[in-house]
Order: sequence, then C-alpha cells, then structure tokens
Amino acid sequence: MYNGAECLLLPPVPVSTFIKAADAVTRNNANWIPPHGSGALYLCPLLFGSGEGLGVKASNEAIFCIYCSPVGNYFKGGLKAIKLQAVKGYSRAAPGGSGSVKAGGNYAPAFLVQKKVWERGYDEALFLDAVSGEAIEEAGASNFFAVYPNNTIITPPLSSGTILPGVTRSSIIELAQNECGCTVLEKPLHISDLHGVVEAFCCGTGASITPVGSVNVHHGENEVDEKEPLNFVFGDGTNAGLVTKRLYQMLLDIQMGNGGNDALHKKYGKWVHIVKPIEEDDGSE
Repeated sequence: MYNGAECLLLPPVPVSTFIKAADAVTRNNANWIPPHGSGALYLCPLLFGSGEGLGVKASNEAIFCIYCSPVGNYFKGGLKAIKLQAVKGYSRAAPGGSGSVKAGGNYAPAFLVQKKVWERGYDEALFLDAVSGEAIEEAGASNFFAVYPNNTIITPPLSSGTILPGVTRSSIIELAQNECGCTVLEKPLHISDLHGVVEAFCCGTGASITPVGSVNVHHGENEVDEKEPLNFVFGDGTNAGLVTKRLYQMLLDIQMGNGGNDALHKKYGKWVHIVKPIEEDDGSE
C-alpha cells in the first residue's frame, strides 16, 4: 500500500497507523473470527482519493480504512489442483505502468479474459507479458511458481515492474530455500519452459498456496491456430506435489500457530503479529 500510494500520488499511511488500525478492526470484530482451523478473518485495507473536483488529477484528500469479513477455508475437501489457461493477446500490465503496485485498476482489465477462461472450463487465467506474449507473469491475482525435478523453483522476477511483490511470495521463497533445500531462481519463465516442470503452484493472501495441475495455452479470439494446442500437465494433474504440500503446510502452521514444530515457530515468529483481545488491552490507546 505504501508503494502504491507513492505511485498514485496519495499520502502514504505510516506503518504505525496501519498496524494500529488493523489491530483495532480485528479486536472489535473478534466475535466474527471463525473457530480455529475452519477459516479466518480476512482484512482488506483501502486507500482512495476523496477530494472534491472532477478534474483528471491527483486528489488533495484521501481516506484510509480497513474492512473485514469472516471467510471459510479456501480448500474444501483437500488441497486440489486448479487448471490455468494462458490467453495470447491479453496481458495484465505493461512495463512502465502500475502493475507492480496494489491498485484496484490493475484488476478490472482482467475481468473479461477471466470470464472467458471460466466459460471454457478453466479455473483461472495465466497472464503473459505485454511485450513478447511468451513470458509468464501472474495467475489472476497470484504469483506463479514452477518446480523442476532437480529441486529448482523458478518464479518470474520483479524487475519487469509488472508483477506484484506479495508478502506471501517472499515468504514462500524464504521457506523453500531455508527449509526445503530448494534453489529458487527469480528469472523470466516462458511458456516453453514449462516442459519438464513436475509441480506448479500460485500463491497469494487469500489462498496461501494453490496447486496448479495444468496450463493450457489459448491463441486468442481472432487468431486461427493451426498448431497442436499446448497443454502442460504437472504430476497427475489433480493433486498437489510434494514440494507444494510441504510449503503449504509450513506456511499454514506458522500462520495458525499449529503445534508440532517449535523450531519453525521460533525461527519465523517475527512473521506473526499477536492482537490482544479487548479484555486484555492495557488501555494505552
């Protein structure tokens, strides 16, 4: 949000203010938190210009707020893989734009292609770069990772300026390197590089880690494709791979405070922020 505010000429929200607001909305909606293991209280922070005027210019006023909602477990009935479709001719963001910041305008242009992908029987769109149309960028609103047989993981780099640097992404990279012994490379990943991939997954705030069972390549609405359609299947195409499952479980255990791995909690305890219930508040606010 801080980087997005600077990009869109909105006043950045101080970290201390952000944390204080997140604590307050969580405490005051504690009764809506689902029982442990059955869901979570999802927080969504918003910062938007609210100044008077109809001109195309930066707002001289802004409103910061956080709303929340209880959500159930993303995966019901197990960690099942999704099917992605990459559509040639569509891109999520272009170099020099705002693709690397959390802005509402980055999502709306993807709605049409997502609708068409769903109608063709796929779960989500896999977006390619705007320059070559061959490099993988993001899957919907999630970062994409490909796992190779030699314990190497490749994820598209942030250097393009078109990919959102999510906190879940950085957490996955750290866990994969430090706990799974994987080599993680942040470098361009092209459609042709999916040959030989044994597992794939996406990551984001809502779903944490989502296994990907297959990637199909569609050649656009106005192109006549005389080639064989490209379809990459990872593993059995249905279930999460071993690396994906391990990363998912480790991240979930850290987030939820699940027992059984004290060393993991001690090592990554800095990732967890404890919110005191109202009755335990010391009254300092």
